[in-house]
Formats: sequence, structure tokens, C-alpha cells
Amino acid sequence: MKVFPRGRRRLALLAPALALVLIPFSTGTASANSSPGWGDDKPDVLAGCNHHGDVRWPRSCQYHEVNAWTALGKRHQASNVVGNCGGTDNGTYAVTYSYATNTSYSYEQGQSIEVSAGLSDTFEAGMTASSSSSETWTLGTTRTATSTITNTIRPGYKGAYWFAPWVRHSVGWIEAHYGKRTNGHYYWYYPGQGSSGIHIDTPVAWADGSLKGELYWATWKC
Repeated sequence: MKVFPRGRRRLALLAPALALVLIPFSTGTASANSSPGWGDDKPDVLAGCNHHGDVRWPRSCQYHEVNAWTALGKRHQASNVVGNCGGTDNGTYAVTYSYATNTSYSYEQGQSIEVSAGLSDTFEAGMTASSSSSETWTLGTTRTATSTITNTIRPGYKGAYWFAPWVRHSVGWIEAHYGKRTNGHYYWYYPGQGSSGIHIDTPVAWADGSLKGELYWATWKC
């Protein structure tokens, strides 16, 4: 496969922010504990911080970022495959590509976790803000890259577009303050004080809100 980087493209933001799913109410049983890696002798911190403010849950929650970095994400096929398999001359094709991505949250073993809008705000408050005037990141906002580009395909070949988004990675832990002793303590640290068990990956956007990424065109023999 031949891959030809096309450089940065400033792409329009086409999709609005989507509401994040709320973790179901915890009943305190092991099966209802949505905090991966915890035993029955510990409170469900993730569910609690999704409901904090309620007397049954933590009075406050804080995200502590341990490390953060920006890196180019994985390439994803972003268009249908277009072929010039039976042709004898170069073919010119208008190819439409589209790629959408949003913030993902996971535990250190790669287990996906869901958060409410309130907990998303808690995470964002603890993350390092962008100091650049050319790029930013906002949790919970779906970014979509799409465009139609004309390309030439040689006889006996087919091609498609791939897109790789720039991603802001943040790792850290949650500090939960309970109003009364919960499982013997007022304070709980998930998954541990000073740890990097919580992973937050969110797409990077230009200052105008458009998705930042790299577009690649690839061709291969039929």
C-alpha cells in the first residue's frame, strides 16, 4: 500500500456536542459497582461522582491530572474504496471522506467507562488547559471531518482516504469527599492517590472549532 500524507487540513465542525450517558444508580452490590478494579469493601466512586451533591454520594469530586500529552491518533478508513480495476486509462474520481470522533474515558486496563456531563466538567476542570492560540480541546464535543476531493487512480488500482485525528491524552486519578464515613473513610482516591489509572482521550480542534488531523490517500492493486 502506498500512502501519501496530504498535510494538515482545517476541517469544518459539522456536529453538535452529544449528551454523555449517565452511569446507572449503584445499589452497593458488586455487580453494580461501575468503578473497575474495586472490591466490595470500597464505595463506587465513579457512580458517586456522577451523582455528587446528593447526600448519598460525595459532596465534591476532583480530578488530578498526573500527565498529559498530544499525539497523532490511529488512522481510520474515512471513505469508501473507489476502483479503476477494469480501466485502461487513468480515472478521475470525486471521493467523499468523513470521520467523526468524541472524548473517550477508560480505566488503566482499557475498560471503557461512561460519565455524566457533571463528571465530564470535573475532569475538564482538572485537565491542563491549552496554552496555544491555534488549538484547543473540549470534552464531550463530537468533531467531524468531511470533504470531497478529486483524485486520480491508475488502471488496475483502487484507492481510499484514511484520517488520523490529533488527540489530547490525560491520565490521573479522582479525589472524592464524602459528607460522612463511607466504608470507613471520608476521603476516597480512585483508583489510588497519585495514580494514572483514569485515561481521558479527547480530539484536538483548531481555535475555530474545526477538527485537527492528518488526511492520507492510499492506492493499491486490484
